[in-house]
Amino acid sequence: MRSFFRKWGLCLLMLLATTLNYLDRQTVSILAPILQDEMKFDNEALGWLFSVFYYAYTFAQFGVGLLLDRFSVRWLYGGAVLAWSATCALTGLSNGFAALLGFRLLLGITESANWPGAMRIVSRVLPPAERAMGNGIFTSGTSVGALIAPGLILAIAASAGWRMAFAALGSLGIVWFLAWYRVTAAPRYAEVWQPEAGGPARRSALETYSVILKDPQFWRVFAVTIMVNPCLYFYLNWLPTYFRQVHQLEPRGTMAQILTALYLGLDLGYLACGAAVILLTRRGFGVEAARRIVFLSATALLFASAAAAFRSELGAVVALLIVCNFAIGVWIAMYLTMAQEVNLANVSTTAGLLGGSGSLAGAVAMWAVGRVTKQTGSFAIPLAAVSIFGALAAAAGWAASNRDKRPLSP
Repeated sequence: MRSFFRKWGLCLLMLLATTLNYLDRQTVSILAPILQDEMKFDNEALGWLFSVFYYAYTFAQFGVGLLLDRFSVRWLYGGAVLAWSATCALTGLSNGFAALLGFRLLLGITESANWPGAMRIVSRVLPPAERAMGNGIFTSGTSVGALIAPGLILAIAASAGWRMAFAALGSLGIVWFLAWYRVTAAPRYAEVWQPEAGGPARRSALETYSVILKDPQFWRVFAVTIMVNPCLYFYLNWLPTYFRQVHQLEPRGTMAQILTALYLGLDLGYLACGAAVILLTRRGFGVEAARRIVFLSATALLFASAAAAFRSELGAVVALLIVCNFAIGVWIAMYLTMAQEVNLANVSTTAGLLGGSGSLAGAVAMWAVGRVTKQTGSFAIPLAAVSIFGALAAAAGWAASNRDKRPLSP
C-alpha cells in the first residue's frame, strides 16, 4: 500500500493543484459574456484578454523550469499554487478592462510552474510505461476544473456576484497547500525533491539551455506542442462564447450542462491515453509502438472538429465536440510524456521551454480566433483548423517517437 501511494499519491495531489489551476484561469472564460456586458468590450478585446495570459505564461515558463530543476520543487511548486490562488482572488477587485488585463498577466506568471514541476515529479516516481498514466492523472485536473467550472462559477456569480466567484475560488489554494505541506513532509519523498545528477545545479543556465536546444528530439517535440496546445486552448477558452454567439445559449442552464459534458470528454481522454498505453504494453507492444497507436487514433478522432464546423444542429455539434475533446485529452497526455523524456536530467527546464513555446502558439491562436470571428462572424475556420493542426501534430509525433535508443529511465 505504501508503494502504491508513493507512486500515485503525489499524482492525485497534483491533480487537485491542476484543478485549481484551471478553475482559476477558466473563471474569466466562463464569466466572459457577463464581463463583456458590464465592461463593454468586444471579441477582439476578449481575445487579447485570453492571449495576454498565455504570453505571460510563456515567458515565465522559460525561466521557471530552470528554478524547479535547481531547487526544491516541493516549496517552489507549493508556493506557486498559493501565488496563483491569491491572484485569482484579487481579480475580483477589477474595475475595468485594464485591471482584468493586469491580473491575467500576473496569473500567467504564477501558474507557469504547474506543468514543469509536476512533470519532473512524475518522471522521478513512475517508470516509462506508467508515465502517460501519471501525466493523464495530474493533467486531468484541467478538465476536472473545466468540468466543474461552469456550474460552480455561474452558481456563485448568480448568488453573490461575479466578484465573489473570483474570491471564493482563490481561497481554495490555502486548503490545498496545507494538504501538500503535510503529505510531502514524509521521508519517503525526500529524494524526489533533489536535483538530478548532471542537472542544471551543476551547470550555468546558458550551458543547460544549450544542451537541451542542441538535441534534435527537443525540436521534434517542439513541433508537437505548437500544434496541440492551440487546439486545447481554443476548446477551453472559446466554447462559452461560441455557444452564446452561434447557438444563442445563455451562460446559465443549457450552456453549463453542455460545457460539463464536453470537459468530461476531455477528462476521459487524459486517462484513456495512459490506460491504453499500459494495456498495449502488457499485450506485448513496445512502449513506443503503443504510444504511436494511441496518438494516431486520437488524430483520426480530431477530424470531428472539421465536421462540427459545417453542422448547425446543436445536438450533432455537441456530440462531435465531445469526441474532439476526448481526442485532445489523449494528445495532451501523450505530448507531456514525450516532453518528459527529452532530457531526464533537466525535466522541468525542458518542460518549461516546450510548455512556454506551446503557450506562445496558444496566445497567438487566441488572438487570431478573436480576430477571425470578428471579421467573419463565424467559428468555422477555427473549428476546421483544429483538425489540420491535429494531422500536423501526428506527423511530428511520429518523428518524435522514432527517436534514438537513449534510455527512458534515469
